[in-house]
Amino acid sequence: MALIELRNVSKSYDSGGLPVEALKTVDLLVEEGEMLAIMGPSGSGKSTMLTILGAMNPPSSGAVLTDTIDVYALSGEKRADFRHEYLGFIFQQQHLVPYLTALENVMLPMAISRRSQHEQAAMAQAALERVGLGNKVDRLPSQLSGGEQERVAIARAIINEPPIILADEPTGCLDTETGIEVMGLLRTLNREGLTILVVTHNPDNTRFVDRTVSLRDGRIDADRRHPIVLSAMAGIGDGSLPSPRSLALTAPSVSVCATGI
Repeated sequence: MALIELRNVSKSYDSGGLPVEALKTVDLLVEEGEMLAIMGPSGSGKSTMLTILGAMNPPSSGAVLTDTIDVYALSGEKRADFRHEYLGFIFQQQHLVPYLTALENVMLPMAISRRSQHEQAAMAQAALERVGLGNKVDRLPSQLSGGEQERVAIARAIINEPPIILADEPTGCLDTETGIEVMGLLRTLNREGLTILVVTHNPDNTRFVDRTVSLRDGRIDADRRHPIVLSAMAGIGDGSLPSPRSLALTAPSVSVCATGI
């Protein structure tokens, strides 16, 4: 059974009195444990699809089901509870609070939790260790590299142990090698059981996923499954797969917004 299902989903916006169709009768099934890339040119509907999947943007028509829950049939309060329980979000710009430490940033999604501060801090520490930053919990974002900031954002996304991660251009502001390492980390988390959907402009990122859905003009233009070649990136760095540096040497260069991990 699919963990996520879009049924005949359309979304229109009003632009100066004229309707603009961002998504047009989209059907999509995502199985539990899949790692899926959503690609397409600007204006294709990628971001709209992600916000609809994220229970933040009601479709104009159609239904969104997650774990058989009709997401937009829920009240606003119940939908917030659903996001807290089911979803973790990763953003291109990280949205870290500059005056909070890495540990404190990761603890933010637990602000409404009934857990004690001590328990929350222990869970945040464990999440940071999971992404390789257990020794930098007291650093401010300005004291971390771009890749390390992205890892903090990933730790924040997994702190509540949601079954689904939605990532919006997680490598969009990283150099090639750092982006490869971030995608390798996401693949590792996927191998540990998380269902992950990644919106990306970078075709190289599809080497890490099971499947790529391409959008064009608000419709699914292609839906491709990938052979398991670089999909098993959980083994990265153990000698069984190419290293991030060797992959970077074969990848086209991208603009650099931040470096290091």
